[in-house]
Amino acid sequence: MTGRTKEDVERCPVFAASRILGKRWSILIIQVLLRPEAIIGMRFNDLHKELSWISPKVLTQRLRELQESGIISRDVDASSIPPKVWYTLTEKGRDLGPTLETMQAWGMKHGGRVVAVCLSKGFEHCHECQH
Repeated sequence: MTGRTKEDVERCPVFAASRILGKRWSILIIQVLLRPEAIIGMRFNDLHKELSWISPKVLTQRLRELQESGIISRDVDASSIPPKVWYTLTEKGRDLGPTLETMQAWGMKHGGRVVAVCLSKGFEHCHECQH
């Protein structure tokens, strides 16, 4: 039996998903944008308030990467001065909702000490946890 080649691995759907979603904070950004109140989009400062532990530089990088991957869209309202920029999930991004719910359930079951600490503080959802 031969081992898998790098090319085999790069064609793997799990590998493809991990390349897009595996960078630090990407999943939490998506999770915030999945909230019902974010359906119309969120501005950068609003996202940064929700995810205050992420530096503006890293948040900008992740937003660009998620946009390049087709997960989010960046819409500019040029009619206002200065122009307003809104970030929203694309259909591809919204398709991640059930996956993230499954990941959250898995984390609740197997997350260990960090989840226990968060739950003891009343945090019900991962995106509210700052640990």
